[in-house]
Amino acid sequence: MTISLYDAIIPAQLQIIAAVRKLVDKAKAYCEEQDVEPEDIIGARLIEDMQPFSYQVKCCREHSLGAIEAVRVGVFTPSLAAPPTTWEGLYEKLDEAKAELEKVTEEEMAGFVGQPMEFRFKERVMPFTAEHFLLSFAQPNFYFHATTAYDLLRERGFKIGKMDFIGMPRIATPT
Repeated sequence: MTISLYDAIIPAQLQIIAAVRKLVDKAKAYCEEQDVEPEDIIGARLIEDMQPFSYQVKCCREHSLGAIEAVRVGVFTPSLAAPPTTWEGLYEKLDEAKAELEKVTEEEMAGFVGQPMEFRFKERVMPFTAEHFLLSFAQPNFYFHATTAYDLLRERGFKIGKMDFIGMPRIATPT
């Protein structure tokens, strides 16, 4: 069986976006239950020189839906917009990514194969084919930021585990 570009990317991104949304739910509930200011979690960093929780969530959108949008035009330039500073803003990023990724079709993804694609940031230009950009650049970045969002909460003592990161796997149904 051959796996399509769509199958290699879209279902897994939808799975992890749903899991990250549940992590945001847990973070919000924690702040409400423990009387913690939302900024203390939304702005939390693993280490001073790393971006905050909000940036990690924003980048889940950027390296999933944003990568698809970029392939459509042939250029990906990282967004320099500030990350959301509210729970609602975080939900908006994740919900937009989910809704728009659900509209991507296998046919559209198959049409990306072989298309030239560039990553551009400041003076840096990295040429790719669309599939190599998606699989070797956007997808690893997507997982990096999802993992970092998880790790930020875990480091703060949240009672979460691997299944909170993985979310709902696509298991086989009995025939």
